[in-house]
Amino acid sequence: MVAPAALPAAELALRAGTLVTPALATRAHRPPDFAAENESMHRLARALTTSGSAMLQTLSDMALHLCEAGTAGIGLLERDTNGTPVFRWVAVSGQCVAALDTITPVANSPSGVALELEAGQLFSFPQRHFACLEHVTPEIFEELVVPIPGEPTPWGTLWVMSHDRAHFFDSEDLRILTSLANFTCAALTTTRAKADAEARAAEAEAARNAVALAEARKDDFIALLSHELRNPLGPIDSAMTVVRKLAADNPSVISALGIADRQLRILKRLLGDLLDASRIRHGKLSVRPLYGVLQDIVADAVTALKADINNGEHRLHVTVPPYPVTVHADPARLTQVVANLLSNAVKYTPPGGDISLLVQAPDLRTASTSTSSPRHAVITVKDNGSGISESLLPHVFEMFAQSASARRRAEGGLGIGLALVKHLVAAHNGTVTIESPGEGQGTEVTIRLPIVCENAGELAVTAPRTMAPKRILLVDDNADTIEALGTLLELEGHEVKRATSGPDALSIVESFMPEVALIDITMPGMDGFELAQLLRLRAQCSLTRLVALTGHVNDATRFQKDERVFDFHLAKPLSLDDLADVLLCS
Repeated sequence: MVAPAALPAAELALRAGTLVTPALATRAHRPPDFAAENESMHRLARALTTSGSAMLQTLSDMALHLCEAGTAGIGLLERDTNGTPVFRWVAVSGQCVAALDTITPVANSPSGVALELEAGQLFSFPQRHFACLEHVTPEIFEELVVPIPGEPTPWGTLWVMSHDRAHFFDSEDLRILTSLANFTCAALTTTRAKADAEARAAEAEAARNAVALAEARKDDFIALLSHELRNPLGPIDSAMTVVRKLAADNPSVISALGIADRQLRILKRLLGDLLDASRIRHGKLSVRPLYGVLQDIVADAVTALKADINNGEHRLHVTVPPYPVTVHADPARLTQVVANLLSNAVKYTPPGGDISLLVQAPDLRTASTSTSSPRHAVITVKDNGSGISESLLPHVFEMFAQSASARRRAEGGLGIGLALVKHLVAAHNGTVTIESPGEGQGTEVTIRLPIVCENAGELAVTAPRTMAPKRILLVDDNADTIEALGTLLELEGHEVKRATSGPDALSIVESFMPEVALIDITMPGMDGFELAQLLRLRAQCSLTRLVALTGHVNDATRFQKDERVFDFHLAKPLSLDDLADVLLCS
């Protein structure tokens, strides 16, 4: 007979009735709160530039808030003076915050059991079984623990405690903690890589390689973060559009949706900045020049910021040439440049302040300007806002560079906008300069772009086209995404079938012949590429337009390498304008 002490800790806890993880599968669970997760992800993105301990405390605070726990914390693996593995509580939030820096053994502890079983575990009244928790007050009713993955060994565990007999943890809490544990792994990996690089600073070549590796990991983490943000934003945006259509005659609902729209616009801007930062790093941010009218581009940028300008009660003065100026540039990216400059001016100019947008360009209808030299457009944005200190001015175009005043502002952004402006202006072979007499004395940004050209003839104007109803197949493992988007498409008159996996989609097409299939690439099990290849083999799908949907930047490269699989490629969150273009082509 095996002595009780020789049994694995997990089996002992199970026999004692303390380990109750199977209960998570039978308990009713609350629906995901994507709004709260979005807000927390924004905080996490802003904490990327803080110290390692501050980052861990932020993650602990997020776990406490999102799981509505009494206490939350992070325990990292280390060894004591005798070489015995222990957990050090490096971050604690909630009622047991006094237990910060507590040391608990790996053997015979809830965290040790979670590492032993290599998965999240739920414990009931753990203090009655694990002596290492006897010092914790108040009494622990339940504890949910998930491992923090790492290579070659786990970093430790992330856990939440309930001190309220009426509060039970459920499978939604397990999903949230698992996601946060993965982020913790990325943050710790990045922090360790940077620390290693600094420690080897004396060895110049080795230090440079380590810093490059750390930066690459940070970019991968940002790309992962932006992907995680995309998933909830898509269904939220689609659902709001559906509600707006259904409640068009209800002023109270429309007013509430206006508030949500403004907040969603901020989230989208932050997400767009994160994605563009990742694209710059990977060399994937490009411009596609077309012929257009400079005044139209400027007008689009002003329109995009009109709500923010009105909310801030700013006085905007726009001056453009009285004659049409034809340019050869990427209209979307140039609009983004002007909008970013206006957005900065709005954010850092007090209510009632003045913002001026001056556009200068030669009139090529006059003979004196008809030369072969480049014709420049000069765009100047000036404000009388908070200005920039002399010490920060040389660094404003660096990624994530922000002043102290910017970090104190709720809408201060991530410090990506000006770095993006510089990249896009350079891609147009232009230059950008910024001047400020100092803090509190305003800012002036000037852009020079050699894009003005002779009139390219009558610019094409596309007349509105009527979109006939289509048979559409939606495939995405996120049920909220396909439900919201499917409802919106049905309101537009389309016939929509929904599938949450590849096998479900294959079953649907046995009796449904879609004209368009919108397929998420990164699905578990059968991914979007495998599903698309199988659909291509079905006779009933021979005329189906296959559209790839992805939140990962790198998936675009994979799509380009095999254009025979998909007819189109769209990014999440899905733009309804982009989708309309696809449907009109089918």
